[in-house]
Amino acid sequence: MRRLVPLLAFLVTFPASAQTLHDALESARADKASESTRLASLADTYGTPLYVYDRATIERQVKALKDAFVPRFPKLRIFYAVKANTNLTILSMLRKEGLGAEVVAAGEIVTAQKLGTKGADIMFTSSSKSPAELKLALESGVTLNVDSLDELEQVQVLAKKLGKKARISFRINPGVDPHTIHQINTGISESKFGLHLENGIALAAYKRAKELPNVVIAGAHCHIGSQITETSGYELTARKMLGFLSELKAELGITLEFLDLGGGLGIPYHDGETVMSPDDLARALKPIWDEGVKTLGYEPTLWLEPGRFFVAQAGFLLTRVNSVKTTPVKTFVNVDAGFNTLMRPAMYQAYHRVRVVGRKDDVKKVDIAGDVCETGDILAADRMLPAARAGDLVIILDAGAYGFSMASEYNARPLPAEVMVNGNEVKVVRKRGTFADLFRGQTIPK
Repeated sequence: MRRLVPLLAFLVTFPASAQTLHDALESARADKASESTRLASLADTYGTPLYVYDRATIERQVKALKDAFVPRFPKLRIFYAVKANTNLTILSMLRKEGLGAEVVAAGEIVTAQKLGTKGADIMFTSSSKSPAELKLALESGVTLNVDSLDELEQVQVLAKKLGKKARISFRINPGVDPHTIHQINTGISESKFGLHLENGIALAAYKRAKELPNVVIAGAHCHIGSQITETSGYELTARKMLGFLSELKAELGITLEFLDLGGGLGIPYHDGETVMSPDDLARALKPIWDEGVKTLGYEPTLWLEPGRFFVAQAGFLLTRVNSVKTTPVKTFVNVDAGFNTLMRPAMYQAYHRVRVVGRKDDVKKVDIAGDVCETGDILAADRMLPAARAGDLVIILDAGAYGFSMASEYNARPLPAEVMVNGNEVKVVRKRGTFADLFRGQTIPK
């Protein structure tokens, strides 16, 4: 049974000690047993399953990206991919850092607007926008990242009807494989996203847009995937996109305000794993950018839109062991979270590091099994972990991106709570769901 601890306090400061809650989270990342007391206090106070975010980690990630790109690219705008984590506290932090919002649905537009984000600071990127979403975007002055000629014509008709000028870019499919998970590999030719450079398809779209009276061409966009760990895909993409901008200028006389190279910066999900840093990427892109700008004869603003990079490592999923079961085939550690809480392992076969809080001995191979009634509800398979017992805590690392934002109430389980750690201070940033939430909007027939 889940620990449905009432949230009696919105803000709690835990007693001072040599180890703060931030330190405890870092100890868990380093696989040290010293975090046990502090993490147990979080679970006892707020219940499990519990998403825990570390403010210092988010601030560190933002600083790393800015330190890498700002000195090298004086014309730069950074957006946050809202889908990674839609929590308002996190969005507010990133907004205060000067980041715009890259959104993929009407709800994300509304979420960004709730924090005072203006249309000029919102990029709406989706391959399938509904008429209602297009209307909201046009009325809000959002930059529309157009994904097809069909959508372009719809934008013109609606903008004319509303008496608006639609500010657009086109999403370009550059045909680049960044060698990431197939489901999040968006730059390959067979992807559903973008207008292809091949056969002049993208060029024809800009030519048509130039003819439309209610369309203002602002930029070009691409996004080749997520969880990218090497610079080579970005380098090839930058060359292709800058070459395309030269083609737009030469063939159509079009100059652009911005070139958006997307996001997708990866993080290390495995112990000992090394991935490219923002500095690695900025250093690799700088000579390509300078050469391309020289050829162009003008410099567009470079737009970037990371999501995972800012928030993934800041998030921890704290869950409690319900039972341990050994079968003739394997041992299952059954916890009170499942793919309704963290979808990535089931959906992408994604790997997340797991720690058994406070235990180091009697290591054996186990599966961390969720509480959803599905065979595929395995959060971590074939892991060598210390023996866990009923009541122990398990913490899953790097769960800040595509964790809560993909969570559901499947199996009629209320959504987990979210808390933000700032040193030794904890703030509830989303209350735990209740059974009453399961019935919102429903009616019972008489």
